[in-house]
Amino acid sequence: MSRLFERPKVTFTVLVVLMVGLFALSAVGNNGTDAENAASGVTWIGNIGWAGFLLSVLATILFAVALAVRAIRARRVA
Repeated sequence: MSRLFERPKVTFTVLVVLMVGLFALSAVGNNGTDAENAASGVTWIGNIGWAGFLLSVLATILFAVALAVRAIRARRVA
């Protein structure tokens, strides 16, 4: 876990790429009207993409908060 905090730019880059990919995946199966979307058999892929996108946003927020807490603690110790 400490390896994530050693290179925060890389971690943020991976999270942003993951967010963009999952957001793009969330559009699968949701291209028509509500009736067309309900009849489609691939809307579950879009639902997984949307849930993954929301989880990756949450992970990004939590990582930013953890970095801020570590920075504050490091200032108090030094």
